[in-house]
Amino acid sequence: MPANNGFELQDQDIELLNYAFQLRIATVDQLSALCGRSVRALWGRLLKLRERRYLASVARFMQKHVYAVGPLGVSALIEQGYAPADFAEKRLRHNELTELGIRHSLFVADIHARLLLDTRDGALNLARWIEGPSLWDTVPGRGGEPAIPIRPDAYFILKHAELPEGINNHHVFLEADRSTMAHTKMVAKITGYLGYYERHHHTKKYPGMKSFLVATVTQTRSRAEELRKDLNPLIPRAAREAYPFIASKTSRSTLCSVAPRRWRHNPRTKLSVFV
Repeated sequence: MPANNGFELQDQDIELLNYAFQLRIATVDQLSALCGRSVRALWGRLLKLRERRYLASVARFMQKHVYAVGPLGVSALIEQGYAPADFAEKRLRHNELTELGIRHSLFVADIHARLLLDTRDGALNLARWIEGPSLWDTVPGRGGEPAIPIRPDAYFILKHAELPEGINNHHVFLEADRSTMAHTKMVAKITGYLGYYERHHHTKKYPGMKSFLVATVTQTRSRAEELRKDLNPLIPRAAREAYPFIASKTSRSTLCSVAPRRWRHNPRTKLSVFV
């Protein structure tokens, strides 16, 4: 792009803005991992992009800035075809986030970034990622009880490039757990998803979705094991594989274990690393 006051927006800047757009909010560490550039090399460039309103500073959190796409960044992403035209009309709400909201959003961004990295090479791709109120739904309660809200932290699709259309997509609802949610609410979430599937409500909101997984990702292995132990009894034995509890600070294979078993056990798919 043309230079403005000695500053020229470069292709690498567009890459940074696009990753910030995909993650919604991001730290320098996340951007460094995704762009393959050192944290030290990024600091100066991020400062220039923030000063020129291509990026916005959400907050200074744990001694590091948290970034979101700024007003000029929105225009640049639309112009380059990375964001839809209506993105300019959407209000940027990052300044309304509380500290708890920032922590939760950054945890979701960590999971998103990890999946982007883990599916960058190979047959398994992260084909879609959605966050926000557009995902919200409800399922009627049993016996006249109040409706149960369905509010995943994100919804994404894993797509296998080597399988035919119709059997190559796997739909996943993400529940990002930071060990702050009461046990009763976790029980309600699992109960809601079970009812969502049993009553086929997901097919109304997501045409073509025959089945789905609910991946609960925790910050520690001990928390994942605790939730698995407490919540598995609520889930029919035949459906437990569809409700994995995964620790985020683990290997690539564990995070990608949400891939369907039929993919992981078929040597032709070359996904043995996901077992």
